[in-house]
Amino acid sequence: MVESFGNVRKTPEGPKVEEEREPITDVFDEDEEIRIYAEMPGVNREDIRLDMREDILDISAQTADRKYHKEILLPSKVNAETMTSSYNNGILEIKVKK
Repeated sequence: MVESFGNVRKTPEGPKVEEEREPITDVFDEDEEIRIYAEMPGVNREDIRLDMREDILDISAQTADRKYHKEILLPSKVNAETMTSSYNNGILEIKVKK
């Protein structure tokens, strides 16, 4: 599946550059957990917000220079209380148990 990313959107009037970017993400459905990786360069860990609603993960970050936002439909139900995350060199890693 090919997904659009970045901050350029196609419109009937032509390409439009938006202020908010959509991070490139990978979702891995493993035996006991789901791992999500999101590329979000240019922000600090404290700028990142994660919100889990049933099987939808909402990732957002905002600084003076960059804004990121993406909603991800997870492949199965998860236990939101087990969610852990780390951020290193522009890559956000999220783990959550099923």
